[in-house]
Amino acid sequence: MYWLGTLNLLVSIGGLGMLALTIALFVDYFIFNGRYAGHYVKELAWPAIIATTVGTLVLSLVYSEYYGFIPCSLCWLQRIAIYPQALMSILAFRAKDTVFFPVYGIGLSLFGLVVAIYQYVYQMVPKETLASGALPCLIDGSGADCSVKVINQFGFVTFPFLSAVTFVFLIIVYLYLRKQSKA
Repeated sequence: MYWLGTLNLLVSIGGLGMLALTIALFVDYFIFNGRYAGHYVKELAWPAIIATTVGTLVLSLVYSEYYGFIPCSLCWLQRIAIYPQALMSILAFRAKDTVFFPVYGIGLSLFGLVVAIYQYVYQMVPKETLASGALPCLIDGSGADCSVKVINQFGFVTFPFLSAVTFVFLIIVYLYLRKQSKA
């Protein structure tokens, strides 16, 4: 547990950097039609997708298997959305699939994003409100509570926040990849 605080800080700073990049890509894609970042994303889309999905898989396993944090049911749903993308991205890269893989990646990422947003809101709501039953927690008997903040940096960066940023980043990169396949 000695390095946990440092790891939390590094992961949080990396997530905020990814958020800044995601916002820039979002603006370029939807406002400027990919004019400024399109050629960079074209070259770096596959390494970015593979690094993001495999890195997320590894980090989630480090937290659960090495540090012993038991994932809650909402965390498992987010893992279900990201883990297949790690394997599928490698296979799609090898097959040069820019037509079908981005569609599946967007679908999985949208599912994971919805769950991440729900869990983030659940974590940010005061405990008294949660006790009233305003938002249900999907406690599955594992003993993990969805409101527990394993990471809580800067007062707002938590695992679901980082998960949501990751899923939005992947969706934007998939949209760029999809656009390139149509061109």
